[in-house]
Amino acid sequence: MSVIKLICIDLDGTLLNDEKKVSEKDRCTIQQARTKGINVTIFTGRNYHAALPYVQELGIEIPVAFQNGALIATPSVNKIFRMITLDSKIAMETIRLSKKYGLFPVVYESFFSRQDMLLENDYYGVFESYFKFNHSRIKKIDRLESFLLTTESIAEVAIVGKDILIEKFTKDLLKNSDGFTLVKNQQIDSEVFMEVFGKDVGKEIALDFLLQLFNIDLSEVAYIGDNYNDLKIMQKVGFPIAMQNAPQDVKDVARFVTLSNNESGVSLAIERVMEAME
Repeated sequence: MSVIKLICIDLDGTLLNDEKKVSEKDRCTIQQARTKGINVTIFTGRNYHAALPYVQELGIEIPVAFQNGALIATPSVNKIFRMITLDSKIAMETIRLSKKYGLFPVVYESFFSRQDMLLENDYYGVFESYFKFNHSRIKKIDRLESFLLTTESIAEVAIVGKDILIEKFTKDLLKNSDGFTLVKNQQIDSEVFMEVFGKDVGKEIALDFLLQLFNIDLSEVAYIGDNYNDLKIMQKVGFPIAMQNAPQDVKDVARFVTLSNNESGVSLAIERVMEAME
């Protein structure tokens, strides 16, 4: 195989265990990879402030992809390389259709606001843990549409609901609008967490920026992930690695399935990458 020069790692369900911590073993193995000249960074669906503590903990000083690549930045030097927003008119249509199909919408007003999640009501369902974990980010408002009238663009809209209804919503949105990107973040049973970003957003697109920055080829990249928003980038890189706790759809595109996020699976994955290079 080609020499791996860059390893990109997802956070939740991958590098983070169920207690939302990075294991000492994973931390040490990441540092070991660096000593061998391999660049290591984070590609996450999390927003800037939610991911920043882990970026700092790991001492990452190269670009990081936040919110599925809508934002690419190097926090250590306060530098933004790419920031793709969603036009408020498209967000308005997204909210309208989500309500038509009885789905649950969330507006994320900006990439850097600490209280960035705007909701009309409380969410009840299989993703409750996500909303409880991010309770400090949530701001309740009467109507999402009223807020959207006050701004030209936002970071994203998330839509949560049954897969059958999400499918109908998606068809309608694609028929009525363009200039956006749909990212299926995850699915639990029949409930889907779908995200709507500005045009040309995705971890696989964010990767193109790093390829140019480091002057490397796709064959020289390893990616470690666990969910549906990792699928496209895993299909693209030379060494895709899935976590044991990943859905089968994600495991099917991997060259190697490592241990789970609660068993320091990232450490084993990086060790496998380094062994393959010897």
